[in-house]
Amino acid sequence: MNSATYSELLRRNKNFRRLWTGQFISELGTWFSFIAELGVVRLLSGSALVATALLVARLLPFLLAAPIAGVLTDRFSRKRIMIVADVLRAAVALVYLIAIPLRAPWIIVACSAMMTTISMFFEAAKNAAMPNMVTSRELLTANVMMFSTRFLQYTLGAALGGVTAVQFGYNVAFLVNSLSFIASAVFIILIPEAVMRKTTQTQSVAKPQVDPMSAESCASAPIAGSEQPVETAGSFFKDLREGLSYIWVTPFVRGIILLNVGWATGGGMVNLLFDQMGAHTFAHDDLGDWNVAALFTASGAGLFLGMVLARRAGAWATEEHRAGLFIGWSLVAQGALLSVAGLMPSLALMAVFVAAARLVLGAEFGVQETFMMRVLPDHYRGRVFTTDRSLELSTMAIATVASGWLIKWLGPRAVMVISGALSASPGVVWLLAMSLTDFRVPSRAVRESYGD
Repeated sequence: MNSATYSELLRRNKNFRRLWTGQFISELGTWFSFIAELGVVRLLSGSALVATALLVARLLPFLLAAPIAGVLTDRFSRKRIMIVADVLRAAVALVYLIAIPLRAPWIIVACSAMMTTISMFFEAAKNAAMPNMVTSRELLTANVMMFSTRFLQYTLGAALGGVTAVQFGYNVAFLVNSLSFIASAVFIILIPEAVMRKTTQTQSVAKPQVDPMSAESCASAPIAGSEQPVETAGSFFKDLREGLSYIWVTPFVRGIILLNVGWATGGGMVNLLFDQMGAHTFAHDDLGDWNVAALFTASGAGLFLGMVLARRAGAWATEEHRAGLFIGWSLVAQGALLSVAGLMPSLALMAVFVAAARLVLGAEFGVQETFMMRVLPDHYRGRVFTTDRSLELSTMAIATVASGWLIKWLGPRAVMVISGALSASPGVVWLLAMSLTDFRVPSRAVRESYGD
């Protein structure tokens, strides 16, 4: 059985189509806003430290919000969580409008922190609900569509955000962002609550014990999207401990999370590097909005094309060992390309290598994320995804702070080379683990993901 095509998925699955359409609109607004936020901070302060504070504010709150978001997602209505999050984000987006009149860059930083915190709840509910809204045959395609759309909006939003900032001013971007969240909420209202969570119709039966340290231990768990019990009893901390315990005793899930955290040590530096390269290294007489937008656009375009190619990569990675090699070598390659980008003498050449690095990373991420969705039981999915995301983004926040300090001493070019080397290092560790131990991608994840 092959994966569903994009047109087939959108034509036959109206609930996924509604979720995807809402995200298509809201992601465009988000990237409009991001370019405007960087521009306002540059306009009002001109300080690399304030730009660093903005980027950290977009990342660090995930660590604080993730435990709560994960537990709530696994216990309560995922639909209501997404709707409330969209309405709150629409309101916060309007607060950005007062930053320029008050000449207060701290308002941008504070609003970004609030937006990130609320977004954590939305993302947790969406990622937990989506595998239940599609069939096994549709999951890879749905995953690729959802993330490739995000990266396409990253590309279009960065480009259009740069144009908007130059032609119409920053406040227009903030208004567009607010309206985009309202549109997303409208589409989610149309999705039935029942399709977002699977409930059990049968009593659980005793299962044979599986060695928790084996690579197949996660395959012994019920497949994501199948009939799952939903536990509503118990305390918040009990639910949190159960989620962390599941991660710890499941080698593949634990390995993927550590892989993402390792990548973030270098990957977390790139947003500040794009801002510094575009606005300072390659800027001349303007504020550099066009140059910054060009680097973000190249990055988004590469990620989008990589996600589109993830379906072909998945068709190739249909065997456990080959799938593992694909993950490891992809991370090594994207890091090497990013390091080379830092050595390029022109903005155009740097953008080309940034796009190439992101293309490889996008293909790897699409395959990796589908593996995770397939091996995670529904009643753990919210907690596991939020733990993964919070640790990754918290590491990115720390890396952003470190890059701000390193740029002062070494310059942005040298730091970009370091960023690529750090983001490649977990790929090396992953490949060594495959070579020296019996660690591998579980066969059930590969077969369920790609229809073998």
